[in-house]
Formats: sequence, structure tokens, C-alpha cells
Amino acid sequence: MRWFAVALAVLLGSVAHAQSTQPGLTKYPELTLLPSGEYQMGDHYDFVDPQHPSDERPLHLVGIDSFYIGTYDVTNQQYVEFLNSAYAQGLIEVRSGLIYGKGGTDFYVETHPILNYSSIGWDGAKFSVVDSRANHPVGVRWSGAVAYANWLSTQQGLQPAYDLTTWKCDFTKNGYRLPTEAEWEYAGRGGQYNPYYNFPWGNDAASAKANWPDPANPNQGADPNNPYQTGSYPWTTPVGFYNGKLHTKAEFGWPGSQSSYQTADGSNGWGLYDMAGNVWQWVNDWYGTNYYSVSPSKNPTGPDTGSPMPDSQPYRNMRGGSWYNGGVNDPGHARVSNRDPGYYRAPDNPNGPYYHTGFRVARPLPAMTAASAAYLSSASVAPSSIVSAFGRALGGSAVTVKDSTGATNAAEVLFASPAQVTFVMPAATASGQATIAISSGAAVSAVATVTVETVSPGLFSANGTGQGPAAALVVRTAAGGAQTIVLAFQCSLGVCSTVPIDLGATSDRVFLTLFGTGLRGAMGAPLATIGGVSVGITVAQGEYPGLDQINLGPLPGPLAGRGEAPIIVVVGGKASNQVTVNIR
Repeated sequence: MRWFAVALAVLLGSVAHAQSTQPGLTKYPELTLLPSGEYQMGDHYDFVDPQHPSDERPLHLVGIDSFYIGTYDVTNQQYVEFLNSAYAQGLIEVRSGLIYGKGGTDFYVETHPILNYSSIGWDGAKFSVVDSRANHPVGVRWSGAVAYANWLSTQQGLQPAYDLTTWKCDFTKNGYRLPTEAEWEYAGRGGQYNPYYNFPWGNDAASAKANWPDPANPNQGADPNNPYQTGSYPWTTPVGFYNGKLHTKAEFGWPGSQSSYQTADGSNGWGLYDMAGNVWQWVNDWYGTNYYSVSPSKNPTGPDTGSPMPDSQPYRNMRGGSWYNGGVNDPGHARVSNRDPGYYRAPDNPNGPYYHTGFRVARPLPAMTAASAAYLSSASVAPSSIVSAFGRALGGSAVTVKDSTGATNAAEVLFASPAQVTFVMPAATASGQATIAISSGAAVSAVATVTVETVSPGLFSANGTGQGPAAALVVRTAAGGAQTIVLAFQCSLGVCSTVPIDLGATSDRVFLTLFGTGLRGAMGAPLATIGGVSVGITVAQGEYPGLDQINLGPLPGPLAGRGEAPIIVVVGGKASNQVTVNIR
């Protein structure tokens, strides 16, 4: 059946977030998993920054555990997603055009036109990107970056790492945070140590590989070859712009007069973009002038407070240079090893706008985590539901589950790879904490704990994230009995969107078939709403192990014209994740 093929593709496909041909336009940032390793941190080329000399020495060996880091900087559109969500939850407020945490004193970011350089607009009810820079990196303060990281953690069922009152980071949490300075440099080097490079890609300071001032005019001057370095500030480029491809004005709409622009590939060995130029990137650490002489050798997290700057205040650290002062001669700001405290941001030092300072997120990689395969939440799973375990070098395809009573049962494995094992939670698993063990033969390679509840409803989405367009079929029965079945979504180049559903003539009966997991153990009748309108629902066991088939309908006439509408299913008093359909 067609629904079986849809479900199989959702379950066994890649778990990576869908990406558009122009990255940075998805709801959440794309991540790259970096392996653990060691490197010599610091300046390998005897470069001395005249404003803060010797802060890149001594060279010292640093070991870094495996972790996730943003493939690109967080964009204006992604930050606006955070702002609208946080505002709806009462987490932020706007005062005199500045965005603060509710009742806080440290603001996150300026809005337009309070700061003309800001791309973030506020109409009193909603935030939006007010210019054509939706997929350009957002310009924010350090506090605004870590507030975003906390929000992203809660959105994905992870533990927030920051206390937004004290601004301290709890590195034991599994949620998002800013990379440490050591992690950032490790990521920027891309695994290249023999020889060590000055820049993420090598030692050539090529203007076609990064958005920075022209080396011939390094002091904040425009690069005449860059079609974005013209007009009003900021002169940012879309994230990932320097990928070695020929770009056209028709595709990107840059302000320059050039009809096309040939980029060189400015990514590094791990496929990370904009690690040099475009915007400075906040890291978690305070800037400490002499920290390298006392730094721990394993996963250093920086000093407890920063070295005082000329204004007697400590500042957080930035890395990577920018479009404004990122060139190799300015003075070497975009070198991988360069360290720069927030005090030295330009222009109008030290009180200039942060229109060239952004960030990318990071999060730790636990040994293994287990989550509902439908929406990747580790909050709970249910017996007979489909569960995905994620980790690194899992090294086995046999799964056993020991439940809260001490009983151990083998699980049916649906998919196994070094980074992901998907299986069906044994039907006999008791409620409470359960231990999942992945093994090869007699050797256990990874262990994780998970909470098991009678029901843990999850709906599959078309992009595999548990959000966005539902992985659903539209089943239409005409008055004469003829039946047609079409998809409620479409995917192209890795991006999925809803397909409008026409309810048709009043004599037509239109149903939706969705797919989920963790629903079948509920006592009592399930409930469902589409755009807040109650619809009929039946839940049946699908043909695929652990898969639940959910039939909604017939869709009532009042739904006509709703457009994008959320679907929520409630079983056993527990609400599912939210997926969407489009009702014409």
C-alpha cells in the first residue's frame, strides 16, 4: 500500500533536518557531528595582534569530546522563529525597541528601525524579517544568543544549559549552548593538523572564499568583487554562500550590479561554512588574556570571569572575523586561532552596534539517547512503539530492554547503523524507567535509559523531524463511490511542504490517514483536532511493526479555507506533537 511506502521512508530515512537549496531557511539550524580528537590550540604562525598580543600562546594540547555544532550560523529567519515562539510563551518583552527576557535587564537584540542595521521588525504583535536578509546571519548580543540556545533545547525536548538570570552554563545538561572557545577552534580547523592552517580551508586569503574586506583595502573597506558589499550595512552574505558555486543575482537578489558571482569553496574539512568572515561568532567563554597558560587539557570551558578591558569591564569572546574587519591584514581577525573580546568589536569601539556579531549553536553528544522515532523527543516512549536510539559508533544491531520490574526482553530491530538504531519497544515492557542496551554478540556497546508510559503519542511528519507537514494521505470518496488517494505533502530538494486539500463538493467525503506510534495502548476513545476543530478519529495497528495508522474524518465543512492548520491527537489524556496540513 502507498501509506506503507510513505511510513517506511519516514522511519528509515536520514534524521537530518531538511535543507533548502539556500540553507538557513529552515525552522531549526542544521547540525554537523564532529568526532572526538586532540589538537594543538593556538597560533602556529607567530602572528601577534597589536591590540592584544600573546593571547594565542602558549600552544597547548587540547582534547575535545565528540559534539554537534551548527553547520551554518543562525539566521535572521531562525531567530525570528524563536522570538515569536518565546513572545507567545511570555518569555520575552519589547521595551523601547529592544528585546529583553521577561523582566530582565540584559537585552538580546535591537529591532528595526530602532537600529537601522537590524533585520528584525516588530509591529507590536509579531516579529518578522523586514528586509531580504532572511537567510543572512542574525546580529545579536551574547545574551540573545544563549537565550536562543535555551529555547532551541526546550523545543527539542532537551535540557536547557543556561540560567538566564546568572548567565551561567551547566555543561552537564544535554541541551544547546554556544561552543566553547576550544570547541570552536577545533571545529574551525576541520581536522587539519599536518600542517596547521591559518584559515579553515588553508593558508590562502582568497576573497572568493569568505565575506571579508578586500585584502588590498583591509581597514573596513568594501570588497569590490563581493555583490553584497555595497549599499547600506550590514554587508552580510547568506549563510553558506561561499560554497564554490556560480551564483546569480536572479537567484539571490543581491544589491550589487553583478549579474553573477563565482564563489570558491570556503568550507573546511568537516563541511562547516563561514568559519571565517561574514559575522563574528560568539563563544561561551569569557575572554581571558592569559588563559592558555592555565587551560585544562580536556574540554576546557574558559575562565570564571574575563580579563578587564580598557573600560575595566570583562567581555565574552568572539571568533572568526566578519565582513567589516575579517581580512587577513585586519589584523588577521579571520585566522582560526584569532581571539577577540567583545570589547574590540567595531565600529565605534566600544559602543558600536552588533551588526556583525552572530553565533552558531553546539550541543554535547551523550553516549546514547533514545527517543520516539516519530518526533525525536526523549520525554517518554510506549510499549509496542517505534524508538530510535542515537549515538556514535553504536557497534551492534541487537537490542534488549530491561524494564522497571527487572524483566528483560529482546526488541525487534528495524534499522541499524553506527549512529542510529531503530527498534520496537517490547510489548511486555512495564511502565517506569527502562534500560536499553545495544550489543553485538555478548558485548554491550551502548546503554541508555528511557521513561516508559502506557501511551506516548507521536505523529510522523514528512521531513522526519516530527514537525511541519504531516506524513499523511488524503482519501476522497465521491458520491458515486469512486475513491482517490493523494499525498498531503510534497518534497523537493530535501524541503517538504503541505499540498492544499480541497474539500470538494458537499457530497464528497474526505478523510486523512496519518501515521504515528505510541498510541495503541490508550484506554478510552482518542480525540483529534485540525485547526482547533474536532474531527472523528480511529486508531488501528498498521502493517509495519510498531506503526499506528490514524484515520481522521470525514473532514467537516467548517475547515474549508483554513489554510495551514495544526493537527493534534490526544490519547489517554496525552497530546501528541503537532504536525500540519493545508485546507483550501
